[in-house]
Amino acid sequence: VSTAPFTEIDMQGSAQLAALTACDLLGIDFTKFDFFYVIEADAPIVGGPSAGAVMTIATISALKNLEIDESVYMSGMIYPDGFIGPVGGLNYKLEAVAKNGGKLFLIPSGQSVITVEEKTIRRVGIINVVTTELRELNLVEYGKKLGVEVLEVKDVNEALRYYTGYEIVKPFVSVNLTLYSDALKLLADKMRESIGELRGYETKEARELINKAEKSYSEGNYYTATSEFFQAKILMRYQMNKKTLVSAYQIENEIASVEKEISQLKDYLKKAPIGVNSIQIIAGAQERVAEAENALKLAKNAKSSEDLLYNLAYAKERCESAKVWLSLLPRIKGDYALNGEDLKKRAEFYINQANSIIVYASSLRGYQDLITSAYESLEIAKKLYSESLYAGAVFEALNAITDASISIEAKYGELRVEEKKKSAEIAIAEVEQIGYPILPIAYFEFAETSQNTYAKLLYYSLSERIAKFMLNVAKVKGERELVHAGYEIQQTTPETKGSLKRIIESPGFEVAIALFSLSLIAYSIRKR
Repeated sequence: VSTAPFTEIDMQGSAQLAALTACDLLGIDFTKFDFFYVIEADAPIVGGPSAGAVMTIATISALKNLEIDESVYMSGMIYPDGFIGPVGGLNYKLEAVAKNGGKLFLIPSGQSVITVEEKTIRRVGIINVVTTELRELNLVEYGKKLGVEVLEVKDVNEALRYYTGYEIVKPFVSVNLTLYSDALKLLADKMRESIGELRGYETKEARELINKAEKSYSEGNYYTATSEFFQAKILMRYQMNKKTLVSAYQIENEIASVEKEISQLKDYLKKAPIGVNSIQIIAGAQERVAEAENALKLAKNAKSSEDLLYNLAYAKERCESAKVWLSLLPRIKGDYALNGEDLKKRAEFYINQANSIIVYASSLRGYQDLITSAYESLEIAKKLYSESLYAGAVFEALNAITDASISIEAKYGELRVEEKKKSAEIAIAEVEQIGYPILPIAYFEFAETSQNTYAKLLYYSLSERIAKFMLNVAKVKGERELVHAGYEIQQTTPETKGSLKRIIESPGFEVAIALFSLSLIAYSIRKR
């Protein structure tokens, strides 16, 4: 962003989001362009998100070589899904439009009538008494007095028609989940079978999750069942750890075993060939291994025995889920190699983009839980990038972008679930022409079955964003077709190392283990 005055962070973030949103709406690869915005104002500094929507219009017009009607003005925040959010000071902006000869002023939907302050000054002796009253102002009527037509618009596409006469037309499509049932059923079957070794360690919570998983499985919602089986396994392995890891030696052995498993998986994933279709499988496994490594680190640094054993259970099950995900590789056909350097550049780009949008969401005080989740995903993306695991880095950065974007919409906008669903369906339909979008389909199914509105928004959005990413990388695929073998890992006997006596020999270890309540454990539902 080039400005005559300085710009605040929210203005810079708004420009970044405008470019990304414009490319998303047009189905264009964002990484293939450099965007420059020149803003001039008679002020020492400019800021705020109010120019986001009009910058998006300008970006689309530049990309499509459209002519803009200069008599049209607009003020509105841009949301990542193309909808336009509320802004302040519309009465003053309307006056500025009239002063500059504008004929049409587009404002966010629902803001035709605003509340303004009206000051009255009256003289009482030698003192001026100022009183302030709030009153409603109808901007449409006020605009008529100023010679400006005021119209509400709900999204960029609607505003684009007034500015250029152009409209982005999206086809009507629907996703047929049954076309992917075999692959998703394989995930559920693998996760279901792996519960066997943990039988006898069920808790009430674990049994409830298994029952839910069986119900989801019987209804054909296989990815949802996979998620629920996974959650049950964490609780069961934690219970097993409490019963079987009762000495420092045993815990050290288990930590070393999981550590070795993580190392083997990472070695495999660094060497695994990546193609247009297999990238979603490799990325999913890389993300899971990164989470396993984080959990293992938490276990090693735990201050209490319960935290140690729970995080150790989580790390182990994350490794198992990575292997379950890799079991899909032999099913991937028509997979053409991707350029490693191109993937590295994309990972770097998406990480930078995620960082910018998180800063922007924070400046707008977006929904804090989602911003926190975005930061966590960004840190994982950076770690994966530093280890040359670029596929996982891209997908974690996409997670971060999605979380940060939804945090803005959740705070300021409407929760447009149906619009998110439609956008995901369109993106999946497009990528189906050139690939096999199993991960977008899995996330779409999870959104369909979720009872939580925010989860629906997140997973429809993730489904769409990953499908679009696959579509973009398919345009730069190589000519070499890949054939993927199944993942196999050698069983090794780990060496014990370090000492956990600090925790194991602490007073009340057995009591703490016995009394620890599982209700205090928060576990993730993402990326089963």
